[in-house]
Amino acid sequence: MRFGVIVCPNCKYVKGVNLSSKTTKCTRCGKILQLKKVRIFYETELQEKLRQVVGLMNAEMEGKRDSFLKFIENKSKLKRKHFK
Repeated sequence: MRFGVIVCPNCKYVKGVNLSSKTTKCTRCGKILQLKKVRIFYETELQEKLRQVVGLMNAEMEGKRDSFLKFIENKSKLKRKHFK
């Protein structure tokens, strides 16, 4: 299954979508978006990667990119620590 990251052209909300769908509804403004008409900023087969990219893009749009990257780095360190 392929996933993509889009931005709602109406309210600028960043959202992850299943690329096999034809449409998706923006969870912020409710607009129905046709996937063939919106820009796909990123594609992946991994849901974890999709979540990270959506979070990063939302953080960038809010001016909080550095804080988000530190959060992801710390989360990754915690996972490694538990599996040693």
